[in-house]
Amino acid sequence: MLRNTTDSYGTITKLFHWFISIMIICLLIVGFTMANMDPSQQKSQIYVLHKATGVTVLALVVLRFIWRLINVEVLLPADLPLWQKASARMTHYLLYVCMFLMPISGINMSLFGGHEINVFNIFTIEAFEKNTFVAGLFYKVHQITAFGLIGLIILHIMAALFHHFIRKDNVLIRMIR
Repeated sequence: MLRNTTDSYGTITKLFHWFISIMIICLLIVGFTMANMDPSQQKSQIYVLHKATGVTVLALVVLRFIWRLINVEVLLPADLPLWQKASARMTHYLLYVCMFLMPISGINMSLFGGHEINVFNIFTIEAFEKNTFVAGLFYKVHQITAFGLIGLIILHIMAALFHHFIRKDNVLIRMIR
């Protein structure tokens, strides 16, 4: 089943979810690691790969968001308290905000910093005229969003585990099977 039903996620939604999740978690780990590295050729190469992957994630998130808009919404359990349904919706909304804001801020930080972005030698996004003030603003947004995204990911995982082990419903299972 490629498309969602009201009871379960389709294959395309699952692929988007898991592939983008893994990429974002890897980007967060690499981002914090490279930020603490001493300047070197290796660090420069990691930055190039990080930026290209960030552009790729942005493209996939756009496709994922479009897929979500044209697909059936998978319903939460009917007996779930209203505050938990509202929390789930807000968390998903904020995850999307961060999934857009993180790569957009990173791309702009780089471009306003005077650095082009080579996307896996497929195409290059040319740098803007260097503006360290604007680049610094995007750096702050990128940094703050990273911590927000980490918090939301942890909350999302904890909620999935709560559904599986405490409520014993199918919320987690329908994203796995």
